Amino acid sequence: MKALNVANAKAKFSEIITRAEHQKERVIIEKRNKPVAVLIGYDDYKKLEALEDSYESRLLEAAIKKGELYSIEEVAKAVGIEL
Repeated sequence: MKALNVANAKAKFSEIITRAEHQKERVIIEKRNKPVAVLIGYDDYKKLEALEDSYESRLLEAAIKKGELYSIEEVAKAVGIEL
């Protein structure tokens, strides 16, 4: 995976988009030598979303089997959100 700083990514944005779309290249965008973002093609993004959905479905199925379900009120209270 290629890494570019923000300035270089800006300068080569169109090229990066084309490579992500057609060559499936993934590019790490860095700020002050630290990774802050990744540019990927839309097809890769959709694949990652599908994997995430599948993983979350498996977690939910496991929780249901174990009886580990909580109401929205219980979750909100646990994370400090007022409903």
